[in-house]
Amino acid sequence: MNFQFEFWPALLLLVLVPVMVALLLVPKLARKRTQSVRFTGVSQLSAQTRGWKRYLDPLPEILTILSLTLCILALARPQLVEPEEVEVEGIDIFLALDMSGSMRAIDQTQDEVRSLNRMGKDPLTRFEAAVNTLQEFVSTRDYDRIGMVVFAKDAFLQFPLTLDRRTIISMLDSLKLGDIDEGGTAIGNAMGRGISGLKDSDARTKILILITDGDRRGGNISPKQATTMAKSLGIKVYPILVGRKGPTLVPAGRDPFTGTIVYRETEFPVNPELLKEIAEGTSGRYFHAADAETLKRDLHEILNEFERTRIRDTTSVDPEELFRPLLLWALAALVLAFLLRHTFLRRFP
Repeated sequence: MNFQFEFWPALLLLVLVPVMVALLLVPKLARKRTQSVRFTGVSQLSAQTRGWKRYLDPLPEILTILSLTLCILALARPQLVEPEEVEVEGIDIFLALDMSGSMRAIDQTQDEVRSLNRMGKDPLTRFEAAVNTLQEFVSTRDYDRIGMVVFAKDAFLQFPLTLDRRTIISMLDSLKLGDIDEGGTAIGNAMGRGISGLKDSDARTKILILITDGDRRGGNISPKQATTMAKSLGIKVYPILVGRKGPTLVPAGRDPFTGTIVYRETEFPVNPELLKEIAEGTSGRYFHAADAETLKRDLHEILNEFERTRIRDTTSVDPEELFRPLLLWALAALVLAFLLRHTFLRRFP
C-alpha cells in the first residue's frame, strides 16, 4: 500500500505553522496584555496558589495551530493507493500515432465546416479525431496491456505496456500537435520503437497498430527493416491510413473580422501501397479510415479476432481519499478552541 499526496504543493503552506507558534505561544512574541483592574495589596495576591487553569491557558492556541495544520494536510489530498496484481486474459498492444504536420488537416468539406461554424463549433483535425477515438478505445480494453509511441520527424516512447487505463487516457489528453518536430513522418522509427516495447512481452499475441495519414518522410530506420524485425519477433502490424483521399483542408489562420478559422485546400502525399506491404509482411491487415467512426470500428475489428492469452500485471485501484477525516478533526479542534476560550479558559477582563 502506497501513501501519496495528490496535490503536494499545498504542503508548502506548512511554513505558516511555525509562524503561528511564534505569534501565539512564544511569550516574547505573544501580544502583551495590560490589566485594567489594579489591586492595592499585591503582597496578598502573591500568597495565593496558582490554579490549574493557568497551565491550560495555551490550549486554545494549540488547538488553533493544530486545526490549521490539519487543514493544510487535507488541502494536499492525502491518499492511500494499493496496487494489486491481476491475472487477466488480454493482448499486448502498441499504438504508434502520427503527429506530423499533415495531421492538422480536417476531413470535411467547406460546406460542412461552415455548418459547424454557424453552430459555434470548429471541426476536429485528424489528430484530434484520432486522440478522441483512442481514448474511447482504451476505456473499453479492460484486459489488454497498451503502450504507445508518437512520431513525426522522429519517434518517441509515450508510455510502456500497462493496464492502467486512467493514466493512458490522461496522457492521451495531454498530447498536442507541436509537442514534437512535425517536419517528417518517420514510419520506420515508429515501428522500431513499438517493436522494442513488445519484444520482451510474454503474451502470445503481440500487435502494433500504426495510425498515420501519409508517406514515409525521414527516419533512420526504413519501414522494410522494421517489417523484417516485427516478423522475426512474431509481431503483427496493422497500419491504418486515416483521412480522405485527395485534397483536404488545413487551418490557415483566422478571419480578422469574424474570428473563424480560415482553411486552405492542400493535398498531402500518401502511400497506401507501403502500408499494405507492412501489413502483408507481418501477417497483419491494412485499413483505411476516412473518419473517426471508421477508425473506431477498425480498432475493435483488429482486436476482436484474436484469442486471449493469460498475462500478469500490476494495476491500481481507485485511491482512498483521507482528506475528509482530517477536515473533520480540524473543525473539531477549532470548535473546541473557541468553546474553551469563551467558557472554562475565558480571560478576565
